[in-house]
Amino acid sequence: MTNSPTPPARGHSILRLMSTGLLSGIISALIAASTLLALSDAQYFGSAAGSAAKNYADDLPTALLAAFLWFLPVGIFVFPPAANFLGAVSSAGNLRLLKFVALAAILWCLLAEVIYLVLSPLAPAPPGVQRDDLISAALSGVLFAIVYDLLLRRRDYLLNRKPR
Repeated sequence: MTNSPTPPARGHSILRLMSTGLLSGIISALIAASTLLALSDAQYFGSAAGSAAKNYADDLPTALLAAFLWFLPVGIFVFPPAANFLGAVSSAGNLRLLKFVALAAILWCLLAEVIYLVLSPLAPAPPGVQRDDLISAALSGVLFAIVYDLLLRRRDYLLNRKPR
């Protein structure tokens, strides 16, 4: 009985990881911007539906720009090299997802903390706002990590598929 050796797992090049980060950042920014605007417009129960839709349409370009600035730089230039360096990319399945989620939550929370450290002397935030923003930043990192992992799983699935 001959056991054929299992082929080694295909590695992910840093360029491929960064392009996955670009696509994940775009998808995450679209989801985050549209969701946050929809949730913020839903808070105005007294306004007519037409004005809420107009506000949504007027605010969407600005929200998209802010979301792209929030997700793309870290998602392209920081997260993929950090994940590769820490070995999170080499594992598979739910373990890889957990590593991605933890790493992304930490990175986005650190980014938010740096922004607060830089801007706090210029415009101090009211009490409690910084904590809420840090939680939101960590959750946006989790969103990015889930999208990133889903894209890598799709890529792995397509590479491992056998031709018929």
